[in-house]
Amino acid sequence: MKKLIPILLVFIILSSCNLFDLREAETPAKPPSWNSYMTSWDLCLQNLEYCYEDSRNAVKYISLFTEDFNFRFAAQDVNDYNFPVSWNAQQEQDMLLNLFAWTDSVQVNLQEIVSQPDDITATEAKIYRKYELIRYPSDKSIPQQYQGELELHFIKSGAYWYIRKWFDYRVASYPTWGKLKYDFSQ
Repeated sequence: MKKLIPILLVFIILSSCNLFDLREAETPAKPPSWNSYMTSWDLCLQNLEYCYEDSRNAVKYISLFTEDFNFRFAAQDVNDYNFPVSWNAQQEQDMLLNLFAWTDSVQVNLQEIVSQPDDITATEAKIYRKYELIRYPSDKSIPQQYQGELELHFIKSGAYWYIRKWFDYRVASYPTWGKLKYDFSQ
């Protein structure tokens, strides 16, 4: 009987704290925006934005690129910062994962360049955009702004579109998208 009293006492304490009560299930988090079937170049471009704007898409980032993908840094960045001339899709993937290890969020704003029309065919597309990115660091320090222009070359493979080449261009004195990438490449 003396052994039964501590067990009953523990049971009474545990049952009084509602440990065994049923509770309402939490609603699942909204899944990140994503175009599963990139059947046009603009859906692929939209996925590029989704990868930067939602860290949950970071693991899908490499799926946007062809195997021979090539990112070209702005010539001024190569000269001023001693950046490499280019890098590949795996380096892109590694960079984005590193970026989100130190970043709360990124806002991407792409705008058409009126003086530089896009060149789009049935199987290839070259698009030109002005960009502005704002990076919000995890440590809550001052947001960082990046601006420039980009040129993306898309190619259709089967039914889907992929990015084959990405050229970054510096305009004015703002750091470029390439600078952001290089800063988080290590």
